[in-house]
Amino acid sequence: MNRDKLVRQALRERFVATLKGGETFDGLLVAADEKTFRFVDAFAVDGKNRVRVDGELFLPRAEVAYLQKPGGSA
Repeated sequence: MNRDKLVRQALRERFVATLKGGETFDGLLVAADEKTFRFVDAFAVDGKNRVRVDGELFLPRAEVAYLQKPGGSA
């Protein structure tokens, strides 16, 4: 399965995106193309602090180290 098909199947799901520089964002993935991920209802995450992103968040795919689906509490 190629990555674009996998991402399209995951639209409208919440992800934590970690960038190559270490910055982390939590948001609802609503669109993706070959260059960009678009999130809504997004937060910048720094440890236990979460700051709401004003508006939509666009992340360049080339800068995303990985996407992770948040798990439940252990």
